[in-house]
Amino acid sequence: MGGLVACAILSAVVAAAAPDDNRGFGGKAENQEVTVWLAEQEALVNSSGGDSASDTRYFRATVHYCLLSDLENTVLRDVCDEGTETIATGIDCPDDAFALAGLFAVTLAANGAESAPRLISEGTCVTAADLEAEAERAFRNMPVEPAQIHLEIERDWAIVNFGIHPRTDDTDQVMDTTLLGVPVQVRAYPAEYTWDAGDDTTPITTDHPGGRWDSADAINLPYPEPGTFTASLTTTWHGQFRITGTPTWTDIDGELTTTDSTDPIEVHDAEVRLTG
Repeated sequence: MGGLVACAILSAVVAAAAPDDNRGFGGKAENQEVTVWLAEQEALVNSSGGDSASDTRYFRATVHYCLLSDLENTVLRDVCDEGTETIATGIDCPDDAFALAGLFAVTLAANGAESAPRLISEGTCVTAADLEAEAERAFRNMPVEPAQIHLEIERDWAIVNFGIHPRTDDTDQVMDTTLLGVPVQVRAYPAEYTWDAGDDTTPITTDHPGGRWDSADAINLPYPEPGTFTASLTTTWHGQFRITGTPTWTDIDGELTTTDSTDPIEVHDAEVRLTG
């Protein structure tokens, strides 16, 4: 039903049909209040599917105030009186906002017939600020893949004091999801790397993913003593989100961590031998 065109009578009863909280079509409210309001509406829409025992179904459709001359081609023609002019055709939102369609309800009769749709709430412009709490929750549960630890030379041994030179990739990870009926992208980006040799030396923390052994960003885990060790990389991820299709990313509070490890590395003493 998402493609339906909805109509409301442009007359003295329009005010009664429209929501009394004035959030739609430019109405203002505190972000927290808007978030709760959106959550309540999303719960109604979600309750309309599956095995719901309710005889009421909720759906979203674009709200039009109208007086139409041809109601036979209007899906929600029972809501409108006959007339000649379309008065409004939807919401004009800023580039960084999402135009959320209006909420309608139909009642199902025992014989399966549906009532004429009732306007529950007009549409509204949803901003990133209205979705911050939901975005933080989505980020906390985001399935972030660990940044992989790579060695300069992939082998299972090293020499004391020469050690190994690990590095990784600094690739962002993006998840497409829907928050309170709004399509959103949540992004995790690596902000900090902690390299642990697995011996008694102090781990090294950097803000870069490492580099070749001869570069300024090279990471060196020297292994001052022989033995068998497993090196690991713990990556700290920060988050951002944006309404899909909009240009601006918004920071998310909190962080995630992932860990990746090498196979066991045999560290050997180097022996100096003179040859003729």
